[in-house]
Amino acid sequence: MGAALLPNVLAQSQQKLFTIERSLNEDQIVYFLHLDEKGLPLEENPIQIKWLDKEKTGELVQINWIKKKFGYGIEILSQNEEQITFRFVSYDKKVFTLKKDNSGNYNVFGTINNCPMKIEHIYLEMDGGSFWKPNITEVAVKGIHELANTRLIATFNP
Repeated sequence: MGAALLPNVLAQSQQKLFTIERSLNEDQIVYFLHLDEKGLPLEENPIQIKWLDKEKTGELVQINWIKKKFGYGIEILSQNEEQITFRFVSYDKKVFTLKKDNSGNYNVFGTINNCPMKIEHIYLEMDGGSFWKPNITEVAVKGIHELANTRLIATFNP
């Protein structure tokens, strides 16, 4: 898993949440939280997705509609001022929650292999398949154990 080096694009109302990287190439999908003037997640489209095109331009660009709709987009299950619960449109077996951590910063949390963790990076190992149905053989989730406050990488087969 490569280190996520992002261009300096973060505005005060925008916060990087986590990234997804795939074994297919060096590009990354970056998830951002957008806040309103009160510091709360926007009611509409609070989590926005961009594509870090590391292989061609090195620029951060809007993710295209197909990748958002069928691959890396999210479906919000519930939302209030305290938290947002969502899942990926392409994988409905895991649910994630955007909420404030103990330091008062918004982060994404999920349970991987019965381990509650703050999600920082997801790596997808892909082996063949097609554009519409890639064969993902392993998912590695890098983050911080929510209870022990230690760094860890948890893997699972989807």
